[in-house]
Amino acid sequence: MLFAGAAALTVAGSGGLTLLHPTPAARWQIDDVALRTGDLLFRRTVSLEGLGVRAIDAAGRFSHVGLIVGHDVQGRARVVHACPPEQAGQTGVRETTAQDFVAGGDVRDAAAAGLPLSAAQGQRLAAWALQHVGWRFNADFQLSAPHALYCTELIWAAMRAAQLQRLPKLAHWSTPFGAREVVPMSALLALPDLRFLPQAVQRLTA
Repeated sequence: MLFAGAAALTVAGSGGLTLLHPTPAARWQIDDVALRTGDLLFRRTVSLEGLGVRAIDAAGRFSHVGLIVGHDVQGRARVVHACPPEQAGQTGVRETTAQDFVAGGDVRDAAAAGLPLSAAQGQRLAAWALQHVGWRFNADFQLSAPHALYCTELIWAAMRAAQLQRLPKLAHWSTPFGAREVVPMSALLALPDLRFLPQAVQRLTA
């Protein structure tokens, strides 16, 4: 998540928490077949971190993103993403199933999207992301931080390594850590070739 802890403090300090009205809880179902290697999976949560991200980058809609890196032997889509550790010993960059990525009572919005990639480009994105599983979470948001990534930085860096022509535009933001050049969620969502995949993530009504 971009600006996880720091953003949450910013929101709380500004009274922003009272301006963000959580939508009702929902459950989400992944259609694994509809996801291909190189697709992106997004979610928005009402956790303190999720609210903080949205307060800083309200145009982003989502607070977290991961990269589809393929399917396991059971046919489940796999995701690599970067977020703060949730328990002792957990790394920042880690792999999970797409279904687990959108599970949890604090997830209020979820969607998948894809870029017009060749199979080879998708595989290059996935290979780069998988090579960085185990890296720590980039908590101070320095793009040059060694062995550390945050969620949108992971996507941007994988796209750059795969030599995609269009990358999310970097932005200069003032953060609790000082001035930073960051990869905003809104910049990722603004990529002109990004297309949402409504069949890949369905909201369950019951």
